[in-house]
Amino acid sequence: MAEGPHKFLPLFITEAGEQLQQLGAELVKLEQEPAGGPVWDAVFRRLHSLKGGAATVGIKPIVEIAHEAEALVSRLKASGARPERAQIDLLLQASDALTAQLVRVVDDLARASKEEHTGNSALLARLAEASKAVVVPDVTPTPAPVKQPAAPPPVDPSLPRLDIFFSLSKTCQAPGARALIVQRKLKAVGTLLEMEPSPQQLMQKKGGVQVSALLATDHSIEDVRAAFNGIPEVESVEVQVAPVASMPAIPEGPTPPPGQLRPVTETSVSEDMRPEATIRVRAQALDQLLDQAAEVLHGIARLREAARKLPEAVAPAFEAEVDRLRRTARDLHGRVMNARLTPFSALTERLPRSVRDLAHRLGKEVDLEVQGAEVELDRTLIDALGDPLTHLVRNAIDHGLESAQTRIAAGKPKRGKLLLAARRERDKVLVDVIDDGAGFDAARLRDRAVGMGAISAERAAELNEHQSFELAFLPGLSTRPEATEVSGRGVGLDAVKSAIEALGGKLSLRSTPGKGTQFTLELPLSVSMANLLLVQVGGEMYGLPMARVVVTTEYDLSARGGEGFEARSLAVMGQLVRAYSLAKLFGLPSLAPPGPRPFAVLEVDGLTFALSVDRLVGQEEAVLKPLFPPLDRIKGLAGTTVLGNGRPLLVLDPRGVHELAETAARLKGAA
Repeated sequence: MAEGPHKFLPLFITEAGEQLQQLGAELVKLEQEPAGGPVWDAVFRRLHSLKGGAATVGIKPIVEIAHEAEALVSRLKASGARPERAQIDLLLQASDALTAQLVRVVDDLARASKEEHTGNSALLARLAEASKAVVVPDVTPTPAPVKQPAAPPPVDPSLPRLDIFFSLSKTCQAPGARALIVQRKLKAVGTLLEMEPSPQQLMQKKGGVQVSALLATDHSIEDVRAAFNGIPEVESVEVQVAPVASMPAIPEGPTPPPGQLRPVTETSVSEDMRPEATIRVRAQALDQLLDQAAEVLHGIARLREAARKLPEAVAPAFEAEVDRLRRTARDLHGRVMNARLTPFSALTERLPRSVRDLAHRLGKEVDLEVQGAEVELDRTLIDALGDPLTHLVRNAIDHGLESAQTRIAAGKPKRGKLLLAARRERDKVLVDVIDDGAGFDAARLRDRAVGMGAISAERAAELNEHQSFELAFLPGLSTRPEATEVSGRGVGLDAVKSAIEALGGKLSLRSTPGKGTQFTLELPLSVSMANLLLVQVGGEMYGLPMARVVVTTEYDLSARGGEGFEARSLAVMGQLVRAYSLAKLFGLPSLAPPGPRPFAVLEVDGLTFALSVDRLVGQEEAVLKPLFPPLDRIKGLAGTTVLGNGRPLLVLDPRGVHELAETAARLKGAA
């Protein structure tokens, strides 16, 4: 690696991380992809881009590994044969080594010890040996197809290929124009086979970009390097011999004879070809901007509170301006939230490798399918969903999907199916994890729950099949008699459910014995904004999520002998629902006057219940903040916010409140 940090190093680290994440998923697909398919081109280009970027910033270990992996992919592609598992394993090891080198660069930009190079030497030798072992059939040139004037002339396959990498300075205001000059200079010394990004793609970008090219030429490396002399704002030019079998994707048009390539042709830049201008923004900067937008909303809420004390002559005009400012601030907050949205693919791109490795370890064959990869979620949700989703996938492979022999005996295809599907429904996102495995055994779940003392045998006998499946979420429950490296330690679905509920979502389970299992994660679009119903209990103010409030109503408990009640049933919309006193539950004195008392009726997980409060205060759109230890461990609390008068407000979690109320009612009944 270079002695000092290169000025393009931060850009390379960001882009290389994205390339490596996608590379792992694409390498897994190569096992099922016919030689020469589009995935092969994608893998080759990623390795080529990684090598070029690393060469630009001077990270030699990444250049060496990417070069050998690129050569192996080229020869496998040219061989026309389906790759062997050992070859894919070797390429995945190369991907891991590239990731490890990138991590070292991030951890210590100046470290390049001898141990790192020694550790890579064995891998480099195995890659080179595997590449040489691939048999590439000799291709005899065939007569050219019927002449078509629009097609460019084929390239002599005997011409040497050169890899070219260069950077455009951060101050460059017209990267597209500079790249176009480079393109013309290179065409003067050879045949340009590939340039990525192309000048057309750079037309709407600013400086600080890296470009790679593949050139067929009989000129020397020094002559090609000299072609860059005098071109302003071009930096860090690297020219080296390309892998022997490197072949870029052939442009559309008449198919050239085998072994021949078509050169890159110049095209005019039209408005519809120009990509939308984009810029990379640090996630921390967006978080800070979101916090500042939230502070603006809080300030506006305080202004609205203060406006109530103004004289009637000036209050209307002032309130109108505050409302206009509030709409602008909400729009700003919404735009920042949209900028934080991240596609679901950010989670799924790393799963194919995990699925492949775990399936091989367990001796199973699994096909992973992802639907809705383009569905976008808030970055906070994406970050928090990684572990729960990975756990559900591992659970499906280990517990759900059977071995090939068992599946064949059951009349199923020998390869198990695992589906991850994301879809958006109004104000929430649903994520399904579906397998076509053995499904849950309700009787076995009941036996395990009784054996661990979670429920009594009498209660277990009363459970229907769906209720039995819910036992899988009990803490410490595992259907494995012995712990293994993968599962059986009782740390499982309960942790997944807790993680999902901490995000304001819920986890449900459906299963058909012998057919498969479906987990559904119901998630909010954002964990930052919420419309709250403000209620007062014992002199304290609380917020209830309006998304869970079915209706508000009043009942005169004194006329029913219900003062001081802790739990009873009320008739709401033609059905009896369980009602609880929030004051009693929280140990607060009720300050409600005699007579009718307000109730908030809520729905959680298909259950409807009512909460008695002292007063319904109103609605408030609030920016939620997460709870910090030890408050984050208190059941029934979802977060906190600040009201317009500057007063902090605790936001309640209806699901947790219902569980607390049910527990309190059972304890009182037992006493």
